[in-house]
Amino acid sequence: DAPALAVADVGVAMGEGAALAMEMSDVTLMDSSLSKLLFSIKLGSRVIRTIQENIIFSLFAKLIVVGLTFAGKMTLLMAIASDVGVMLAVTLNGMKLLPVRSDVDLGLEHSSTRRKRSGGRYTRDQSDLPEVV
Repeated sequence: DAPALAVADVGVAMGEGAALAMEMSDVTLMDSSLSKLLFSIKLGSRVIRTIQENIIFSLFAKLIVVGLTFAGKMTLLMAIASDVGVMLAVTLNGMKLLPVRSDVDLGLEHSSTRRKRSGGRYTRDQSDLPEVV
């Protein structure tokens, strides 16, 4: 596996594989769930889009402040307040990338301990358990 991973554009190794394959790969999944690879790719594209949004928003806000400064309408206190406001808005926009319950649950639990939402509480899914006689 290691020679193929070395010449690949992007090499992905499973965590239960050989140590050399894990060393040569670009991405190592710590278990055998390929859904985590898809999750990582989607998260990466969301991160890039959020960074672009933040850069565009902050540059636009800076251009407005510079324009108001040249027009004589901006004071130092208002410039500092707008800078802090933009910083908070960019931080809050970046927080949308934080995981929510559906993102964190990637099927890490076995099907017998998977939980279902019912009646405002989380209960164990009993449908996959063997019947005890």
